[in-house]
Amino acid sequence: MGKGVLLWLIGIPIPLILLLWIFGFLH
Repeated sequence: MGKGVLLWLIGIPIPLILLLWIFGFLH
């Protein structure tokens, strides 16, 4: 269960950071 929470904490921000980086790069 602790690993699941850790995966959520790691797995959610990464796509968001990538999206923000891509949008920042395009503009």
